Amino acid sequence: MIKIDLKIDQGVPQYGCSSCYNCKSEFGKSLCEIKNRGCCSYFPKFNLYDIHKMVKEEEGMETLKRILALPKVEINNYYIHAKGYFDEEGYNLYKNNGELDNFKVRDKTIFFRACPFVKSGEGCTIKAKYRSYVCNFFICEEVVNQIKDNEIFKLYEEERDRHVKWISWENTALEYYFISEKLNLIKNFNEIINILKEMPLREYEYRALEAIEID
Repeated sequence: MIKIDLKIDQGVPQYGCSSCYNCKSEFGKSLCEIKNRGCCSYFPKFNLYDIHKMVKEEEGMETLKRILALPKVEINNYYIHAKGYFDEEGYNLYKNNGELDNFKVRDKTIFFRACPFVKSGEGCTIKAKYRSYVCNFFICEEVVNQIKDNEIFKLYEEERDRHVKWISWENTALEYYFISEKLNLIKNFNEIINILKEMPLREYEYRALEAIEID
């Protein structure tokens, strides 16, 4: 039995999948020293809209400080890239031995990467409302292939796509504003944070979706 459901954390949607608890997906396989990390191999990018949400609350500010304290964090003009662990030596060893050829996943590096915020056996250590939408909406391809023809799941996909477009619109508006003000995160980080604190934060009203249960 697979169950997909929608959770809303202070206006932020997250898709849950019951298969994650006992993951058999190829996406969740780890060949590096960080085991039981599930599918958390993604290095999240936090855009201006994500940062805007964080600076509105003390808890969000603490999350932002955690991101900035990462040893491999990369601050770009209008987003922050939180880079995590990558076992390049292990990847090259497996690759050269041909041990990755049987995996169907196109990007074989995912077996050797881990998000900087994942804790082995526990999952993500950042609250859902501060995560990238990529993390909150991710359902692995193996599960999707089993439920893609379900009519309710098609609504999940449609609403997700609407929300992602809305976030992109909000983020682009913030980018254009700071470009017009000749400000960027590399040179004017604190100034941008202070401006975002004073700016009103618009939120998307996610429609209710019933849970999906399928054998």
